[in-house]
Amino acid sequence: MKKINFNNLDQELYYFTLKNGLRVYLVPFLNKKNYYAILGTKYGSMDIEFLNNEGKKVKSPYGTAHFLEHKMFEQESGVDPFKFFSKSGVNANASTTFNNTRYYIWGVNKIEENISYLLDFVFSPYFTDSNVQKEKGIIKEEILMYEDDPEWALDDTMRKNLFYYLPVKEKIAGTVESIQEIQKEDLYNAYNTFYNPSNMYLVIGGNIEVEKLEKLIKNHEKLNSIKKIEKITRKEYPEPSDVKEEFKELFMNVTVPKIRFSTKVKESNFQDFSKIEINMYLGIIMSSLFGSTSDFKEYVTNERLTTGFYVEKNNFDSYLTIDITAESDKADILIEEIKKNLKNIKIKKADFERIKKVWIASEIRMIDNVELTVDNIYSDLILYDDVYVNRIELIKELNIKKLNKFIKCLDLTNQSLVMVLPKNK
Repeated sequence: MKKINFNNLDQELYYFTLKNGLRVYLVPFLNKKNYYAILGTKYGSMDIEFLNNEGKKVKSPYGTAHFLEHKMFEQESGVDPFKFFSKSGVNANASTTFNNTRYYIWGVNKIEENISYLLDFVFSPYFTDSNVQKEKGIIKEEILMYEDDPEWALDDTMRKNLFYYLPVKEKIAGTVESIQEIQKEDLYNAYNTFYNPSNMYLVIGGNIEVEKLEKLIKNHEKLNSIKKIEKITRKEYPEPSDVKEEFKELFMNVTVPKIRFSTKVKESNFQDFSKIEINMYLGIIMSSLFGSTSDFKEYVTNERLTTGFYVEKNNFDSYLTIDITAESDKADILIEEIKKNLKNIKIKKADFERIKKVWIASEIRMIDNVELTVDNIYSDLILYDDVYVNRIELIKELNIKKLNKFIKCLDLTNQSLVMVLPKNK
């Protein structure tokens, strides 16, 4: 087991790798009573086509990863994982995104017992024809529940606008039609390929005893009986750099129009930048253009162009998207302001340094939060297959010269707009 320090602060990270490839990260907090653990796999809704363990091509129905996540909570033993954890006052949940599926627990009691059971149930798949069929009705209701939600409609429609081939254009849960196609063989194919320890991470933080957890994990019978898979082969998609659709209108039960304005950016445009540098410089640009102290924020507030907006950055395979979501009864004016703001980007050195200082202060505050620390480690692993414990140093190393070089590489011309309008308009 190895040990490294977080940001030269009073916080340490321990890590080791099992023979079967599972990478384990432990973060002890001496001043906390709670703990938080994530066991996750690099398998999400966009992993539709791949080679299974026998080398055969597999094409899963859309929604398989999310369906599989649901079925993991049905065990052959008849024990309900939610009830098992709740007996000791510990919470449990799971989630599926485009690129990963995670199972997580949090609480204060019986950590060794609960970590052991987390490993037990995630590494014990149990799929039958009948329990798969039963789940289809449950997931159908979940899909239908979001059909009339304007925010979900904006998100789903925008991804279809942006992408031609990448499976991120489809809903994470799939459609009512696609989940009807899912059979237990689809679940076992996906599980046996992607739920291998070599494709997974375990991150635990909080009030923990590192040596005890190391021993528990290294001696866990179920986990250590699984052999390592050397390579997983996923289908690669020839995704064009332009957007599929530039505009789409939806009419729903809203009183004020909602908009999603997105830009599709190809990572390969930034040849001289690492993946984390791309995300960091793009984060600084978005903060400067649309942050709480930006001219744009002041202008749209003073002119009452929006009752609220937020900006986020997403990573999809070899693409990034910048997504601006807003609610406005002056949507046309707001959209023009957004477009204007994305042209001829110039950031003053003073503003650049101020954003860096605010960011560093935020990083220092986050390191004292168990959940945020564990989430950040896990997110780094999924996105970069590495953990950046020296993030403060990385922020300090960002410089205005390289920022300006980054801006020259930044092509924001591939844009799309989705509007949700009141039905009566």
